[in-house]
Amino acid sequence: MSRTDLALSASRKRKLRDGAKLLPVIGAFLFLSPIITVFTGPLSLFGLPLIFIYVFGVWLGLVLAARAMARRLESR
Repeated sequence: MSRTDLALSASRKRKLRDGAKLLPVIGAFLFLSPIITVFTGPLSLFGLPLIFIYVFGVWLGLVLAARAMARRLESR
């Protein structure tokens, strides 16, 4: 492998690691009170309150993003 390939690989891994560190911050931001209150209306989807779908949707998205990042970091 050439030096440029190694440098590019190291740069990608560092960016991925930085993204993994930023994921909890993004999650905390999405669960802040001003953002959650946008979804606290009388609306429902499939019989479930919109706030319920938002909270568990964000949670599921964060779990899946963390899993994908962990797998990519493991393979490199």
